[in-house]
Amino acid sequence: LDAVRPGVILEGEGTPPQAQIADHHASWAQWFDDSEVPGVLRHKWFERRHLQHQTQRWNTDHSAEIHTAWMNGSGLMIWENVFGAWVPYNERDRSLLRAMLPVQRRFTALFSGEGWTPLVPVGQPDTYASLWTHDGVRLWTLVNRTARTVAGALLDLPVAPGERYFDLIAGRELYPTIHDGVATLSATLPPRGLGGLLALPAAQVTPDFEQFLSAQAATHARANYDTTTPRRATHTVPVKRTPPAATVPPGMIAAPYCWKKYLSTQMRIRECGLYDATAIEELPFRESYQFQVRDFTRPVKLSPFAMDETPVTNAQFAAFLAASGYRPVQSENFLKHWSDGNPPADKTDHPVVWVGLDDARAYAAWAGKRLPTEDEWQHAAQNGDGREYPWGNGLRAGVCNLGETADTTSVKAFPAGRTPAGLYDLCGNVWHWTESEASEGRTRYAMLRGGSHFAAQGSCWYVDGGPRPASFTTKLLLMWPGLDRSATIGFRCVVDLA
Repeated sequence: LDAVRPGVILEGEGTPPQAQIADHHASWAQWFDDSEVPGVLRHKWFERRHLQHQTQRWNTDHSAEIHTAWMNGSGLMIWENVFGAWVPYNERDRSLLRAMLPVQRRFTALFSGEGWTPLVPVGQPDTYASLWTHDGVRLWTLVNRTARTVAGALLDLPVAPGERYFDLIAGRELYPTIHDGVATLSATLPPRGLGGLLALPAAQVTPDFEQFLSAQAATHARANYDTTTPRRATHTVPVKRTPPAATVPPGMIAAPYCWKKYLSTQMRIRECGLYDATAIEELPFRESYQFQVRDFTRPVKLSPFAMDETPVTNAQFAAFLAASGYRPVQSENFLKHWSDGNPPADKTDHPVVWVGLDDARAYAAWAGKRLPTEDEWQHAAQNGDGREYPWGNGLRAGVCNLGETADTTSVKAFPAGRTPAGLYDLCGNVWHWTESEASEGRTRYAMLRGGSHFAAQGSCWYVDGGPRPASFTTKLLLMWPGLDRSATIGFRCVVDLA
């Protein structure tokens, strides 16, 4: 790898066998279950240059990972956005990281060298230390395992002539108590905090080191040990209603009347979270890896609306482009299945795909319409009576695109799959964009409805696919238009009625 690009390394999510340490310079120490007395990372002990990154993705208290990294001269995989679910670091953990990282980077030779002694004696209970030595320098990394402040004598050292002592976390010089040839170093460690004590030959106290120490002091001065888990509210983009139409426009069908009702929606739990999953409380660790389906029941209020009889077709979208001159700002993957600006001749009546959320909105605005909300889409697909599928209950052949041809079909290919009101193609064929964009400031997403003809096989980690019940919803993280566009996502429109 160095011959191709120096500095590139292999690092797997799992922990490699010891025999592979030679070709894996780093690995994750994921969910390392440490004991009260800090443990020693086996791979790091075997090969001191092997870097292991601690990570416990769903934890809201990361002090245990930070302690392990500090005691083992290792690192952390900071993962606040876990596939779209926000799991933040609290202020204390951020402060610990800010204090720790500059020390690790400055003293790399110590942390990757052979002079490591784990668990040296410490003068305070529930406080532990590792010793790192190299070229006459001694550095102790300490952790306070308790929820109380530890203050007082920590280390007893033989006095060495010309040696000076420093608190690397607080960024200040220490003046030890000396008795009978023993120097006692004292310092303060906050609850669940870190200590870093350095014994340095006086000749190595350079202006550069003093500048480093001043920077550490400035960082220490703004340390915040608040352990409150930060929260972020999820906000949904407001729906822009259309002018109320006095009559149902051509090619559209009025949804069954509804003023107030309860809707039951199902979503398969994945690591990207649920509607408002911004912390572990809303996405239990074990449950997220069982991929269970969770039910949401919520009250809704729906004003009268009409929905397109079918999804928007390639021909309809081509007419929109010709009339409006619309071109997306980011054109990557836009209408990827078209050739020379034209849809395939045999697919003019198939649902248009390879369009993103903004592309769909642009079409809807041109047509004097808008995208349906999730609730509107489900209400129409269930014909207002809570049915499982648009045609009734039970999935069977002949009512929707089940994927037999591994491709889309005409939007009117399955008249037996219509709702009683006459809406086509609400199940299978392609997912439908809905007007459901939401964000908590870190991640944007939208909800898809209806399922598609394609279902990825071979792993439960793949996103949902295949025909889906009318109540089923899938969360799609919005990353960039070129990636949001897909061969399995289309849309249909609605208008508000007077």
